[in-house]
Amino acid sequence: MPPQQIEQLTFSLSDKLIHGLYYATLTFFWLLSTKRITIQKRIQVGLSVFFLGLTLEIMQDVLPIQRHMDVLDVFANSVGIGIAIGTARFLEIR
Repeated sequence: MPPQQIEQLTFSLSDKLIHGLYYATLTFFWLLSTKRITIQKRIQVGLSVFFLGLTLEIMQDVLPIQRHMDVLDVFANSVGIGIAIGTARFLEIR
C-alpha cells in the first residue's frame, strides 16, 4: 500500500510580509491625513483599505492577466491594516 501524500501548504512568506507592510503603510498614512482619528474614522479607513485589497485580489482572479486570488494575501492585508490602526492608536495616546 503506497503512503498517502499530504498536500503541503506553500506560500511565499516574503510576499505576505510585503502585503502586510504595504497595507499597513497605506492605512497608517490615510489615518494621519485625517483631522481627528476617531473610532469611527479608524473603522471607515480600515474597511475602505480592506475592501480595496479584496477588490484587487478578486480582479486578479477575474481578469485575464495570469494571476490568481490568494486568500492569504487578503489575510496579510488585514493584519497590516490592524497593525496600522493599533500603531496610530498607540501614538495618539502618547
